[in-house]
Amino acid sequence: MPLRRMKGQRRRHEVGDVYVLQVADASYRFGRIVKVGESGSRGRFPGGILAYIYDVASDDLQCDLATLTVDRLLMPPFFTVNWPWQKGYFRTVAHEDLEPAHVLRQHCFYDASTEGYVDENDDILRERVEPCGWFALTNFEHFQHELDEALAGRPVFGAHAACR
Repeated sequence: MPLRRMKGQRRRHEVGDVYVLQVADASYRFGRIVKVGESGSRGRFPGGILAYIYDVASDDLQCDLATLTVDRLLMPPFFTVNWPWQKGYFRTVAHEDLEPAHVLRQHCFYDASTEGYVDENDDILRERVEPCGWFALTNFEHFQHELDEALAGRPVFGAHAACR
């Protein structure tokens, strides 16, 4: 299900920004930025954005921010850059300061370079914690594939079940 383009935005992203994306059926899904900047001491994602997408759908660009909770994540957290906003695939619509309840207690990402698991700061985890994404900047095609899988009700396990 391809994403629809909206008007692009060139803006500075902030932790707590709430954004929308519009799927082919014309409904909107909401997401939140939970971290901006480098990730970890190795700084593998300079300017990277750690974001969530929720299973909250709407016919317009607004939603009840109280519904954007970690138990309603549509897919695992992911890292991206400004490109989806600039091209109009994501659009920031609100801002809410992050509270501890807005953020997963433990982020987990599969790191293909070490064949292990790390958190958002590139610190090694002893074991996988769900939901687990990929420790990589998401390219648009890969993101759309994962979103399609999640919207179809198929689980997204850090892009491949093989990393489970």
